[in-house]
Amino acid sequence: MLTTNRNFFLVLLLSIVTFGIYQLYLVHCFAKETNTACAADGKSTTGLLGFFFLSLITFGIYGIVWQVMWANRCNNFLLACGQPEGVTGTNMILCYLFGALTLGIWPLVNYARMITLQNRVNETYNGYMAASQATEGYSMA
Repeated sequence: MLTTNRNFFLVLLLSIVTFGIYQLYLVHCFAKETNTACAADGKSTTGLLGFFFLSLITFGIYGIVWQVMWANRCNNFLLACGQPEGVTGTNMILCYLFGALTLGIWPLVNYARMITLQNRVNETYNGYMAASQATEGYSMA
């Protein structure tokens, strides 16, 4: 079962207390959980090491690209499961371009939506896994 109860305010607090290290942990978790839930699409989301080093080499640009690709992959999974999509890659790009105009409020809202998106993907995946296990258990009895 994948984690479905991440809370934005707790994530924000842990990110502040750990000086951003918790955000790196979330990148690891998001990549791992997305690769598990979206395995049927044949793609792979880069893990923490790739994210960290490629972001370092590209002066942070890869971090934005990673988030957009991750959001698109999550949304494709939700749409394939008949669920409405969450935060979009376009919204993320606009957030980075114009986030300073909102004094950092838009990026925080966007971050909360990212956490919600991963929670929804995980809930959907867990629901399908529980349903398939119940069906297998029923047919084997």
